[in-house]
Formats: sequence, C-alpha cells, structure tokens
Amino acid sequence: MNRILSAVAVLCLAAAHSHAQSESQKPNVIVILADDLGYGDLSCYGADDIATPSIDRMAAEGAKFNSFYVSPVCSPTRAALMTGSHSTRVGIGGVMFPRNNHGLNPDEITLPELLKDQGYATAIIGKWHLGNQDMFQPLKHGFDYWYGTPASNNQFYYPNTKTYALDCKYREGYSCDGILKRETAACPLIEDNIVIEVPADQTQFTQRYTRETIRFITRNKDKPFFVYLAHNMPHIPLHASEKFVGSSKRGIYGDTIQELDWSTGEILRSLKELGLDNNTLVIFTSDNGPNTGKGGSAGPLKGGKSSTLEGGVRVPFVARWPGMIPAGTESDEPITGMDLLPTLTRIAVGVVPDDRVIDGKDIWPLLTRKSDAKSPHKAVYYLRGRGVQAIRVGDWKYRVATEKPAKEKKSKRQSAGDSKSRNVDVETLYNLRDDIGEQTNLIDVHPEIAQRLKRQLSTFETDLRKNLRPAGVAQE
Repeated sequence: MNRILSAVAVLCLAAAHSHAQSESQKPNVIVILADDLGYGDLSCYGADDIATPSIDRMAAEGAKFNSFYVSPVCSPTRAALMTGSHSTRVGIGGVMFPRNNHGLNPDEITLPELLKDQGYATAIIGKWHLGNQDMFQPLKHGFDYWYGTPASNNQFYYPNTKTYALDCKYREGYSCDGILKRETAACPLIEDNIVIEVPADQTQFTQRYTRETIRFITRNKDKPFFVYLAHNMPHIPLHASEKFVGSSKRGIYGDTIQELDWSTGEILRSLKELGLDNNTLVIFTSDNGPNTGKGGSAGPLKGGKSSTLEGGVRVPFVARWPGMIPAGTESDEPITGMDLLPTLTRIAVGVVPDDRVIDGKDIWPLLTRKSDAKSPHKAVYYLRGRGVQAIRVGDWKYRVATEKPAKEKKSKRQSAGDSKSRNVDVETLYNLRDDIGEQTNLIDVHPEIAQRLKRQLSTFETDLRKNLRPAGVAQE
C-alpha cells in the first residue's frame, strides 16, 4: 500500500489546514523524548564536545525551534504532553515518587487515546513516570504496547506491586524466590505491565529501546502508528553501552547523548528502508533542562533542571517530515510541549476534546512555515510545583521566585533554622531577545512592563485555580 501522501493531498492539507486524509495516508508519528537533555547538549544547538549528526540532519531536513518550553521537571512535562494541559491543571505538580498514591487520572483523555480512535497502533517505549499503581499505567491510558521503566532509572519500586514473567531475568543478587521478600527493589524493565528484568541493565536501555521501536514500526508498517520513545538517558545514573563509552569529549554524559543520536539515526534509517519516511513525522525533544552538576549544559541559557530560569524549561525541539515540513526551517516563536496533543490529533484527523480546558495550541502553521505564522500563545507561563513563577509575552519575561536574600544564603554547614531572615520574593524582568542568558534585570528600568506582566500572571493563576482537574488516587 502506498503510504506516501499524494501531491493533491499535500496541497489540500497545507491550504485548508484540515489535514483530511484517508486512513491509509494518515501520517505516522514518532515522538522521541530525552530525559534531562539540555539546550546546549546537541551540536545543532551549539555543543562542540558532543557529536549529534543524526539529530543535526533532522534539523537540516526539517524544523528547529529555539523557544520550545516544557516544565522544569519530568512528570509534569509528561502529563502536559499526554493531556495537552498544564500539569498543575491535571493534578501533577511535581516529580512522582514510589510512595505517591496518585497519578494521571483515568478520566483524562490522552494523546494516544485520541490517536487510537483514528486507527493508530500506539506504543510507549521507555519511561512512563505518571503513577505507580496499575490503574495509572500506560496500557490504561491508550497505549497498545509498553516496553520500559515505570519511573526514573534512579527510583526504586515496591516488588509486591508488580507481576513477574516466568522467565524474568534476575540480576545483581536478586532471585525469583527472594524478590517478594524485598521491601524495595531497583529500577525494573517492564513489558506490558510484566517485569522481565530486575534490576534492569541500564547500559542496554538505549540499545533495547531502539530495537523495540524498530520492531514496532515494522510490525505496524501497513497502518498508522504512534510511538512515544521516552529514553531514560541522560538522567542519572548515567549509562551507555560498551560501544559508546568514551566516544564523546564530555565524558559519560556526552556518551549517553551520542548513543541517543545513534538511536535516532537507526530509526530514521529504518523508516526509509520500510518506505515510510515520507509519511512519518519524527520529533526529538527533552522533558526539562539539564542536570548541570552531572555534565549537562543549557548552552547560553541560565539555570538548569528544576528551575524556571530559561535553562530549566527551554529545551531543543527538532521536527522532520519530508515534503511537509520545509527543510532548514528555524523559528524563535514560543511553543510548548502541550501543543503536541492538539497538533498531532488534528494531523491524524482527530477531534480535540472540547469538554475540558486544553491549554495547548495547534502549531501546524509554524511547523510548515506558513508565511504569516506566529506563536498561537499570547503568553507562555512557567509553572513549578503548584505555583506559577513566570510569564513570557513576546520578548519580555517577568519572574517572581522565592529565594533567600543573597547575603543570608546559608552555607552547607548551616541548618534551615540558622537563617536570620525569611525567604523573600525576588522579582526580575528580562528582555530575552537581547538577553537570552537572563543577566540584566530590567525591572527598575521598565517597572510598567513588569507590573503589566505581573497582573497578567496573577489573572492566569486565578483562572487556573478555577479550572483544575484532580489527579487520580489509588485506593489503599
């Protein structure tokens, strides 16, 4: 079956923006999400000590966005990607831990569910991290297949909450007889809710995920498919397969990213071999900024993971779809991870839910470089935990964060009770066009801009509180 869009279909898609296609022509979608990869960790974004030729080629053959925003930590970004809504709106305010009994609510309508409704085969290969109990797992949220880890690779789990394959591989002193006697166990490898290896061999994560992705797209080459490839790397602990250890100029951190680049290249090569290249949208991005203490780089940006400074929330975003996304496209227009749900749903001829607030916007005109395309967001909001810390409107960013006054910041030997003064709200105003590194606070120069943005932020936060949807809660 010819899965390549005809020229007529392409013209109709671009002109009417209806994305109306027959099922055989619906595009395949692969979203590749790295874990803790920073703005300065790809060579196409300026890294000179990590080589990423496959992702660089994606950018050259597609679109590169310089202002793509996510949450400062992983679970909220994943919740936003799945639901098209701010993470706080759906009850996922921070990183999820094994002790938590909440997760992504089963009542949420997720991206894979919307694509399944349009005839897509759906898979998550890699990390989930949106709830520990069975009711929150990927197969309950629209995925047909899951191969990966329940959470971050540094998190333990409770062995008595899982089912184990008869041929499960036990490593590092673990055993079939002893697994349920353990109070906790190290990160497992899971296939369709069944533990197949514990502890997982983390040196093989990227290799295995690559093989599983290629197997899935090969099995489903005659129907539209959606693959959410959520790599564990370069989250700590850092691991690469033997072939890639020592391959970069930035130590083991760079090695993991060069292996991610290899993986991306293998997937792109397989698409071409299967004749699917011209009908597949491939996206590469990251869930939040880098762990700068472990080798990650935010490039010219200030801050890193966990921060609402640009380095914590602005990450690489590269998209490639031959014949649909013009080669060599580059954009500074602000877009967000929430935008994937409405955009991918509409190119699949689906319907975005209208019975709830969807914060994401359709960015197809930006991806296809429509001449007058601008960001569909009047403002970008920076959420951290349950609060809203910053707002960007155009080039201006206003941020208010609770910090210890500089002269009172405690040393490593001080306890919290040693401080003589309480934390204070520190307000900053930056022009990101002129000062991408957030070095010069202009709040005293342009107080009127700061006040306008502050009011807009407050109005948004009030509206957000009025339109919250609860996380799901597992019964004890």
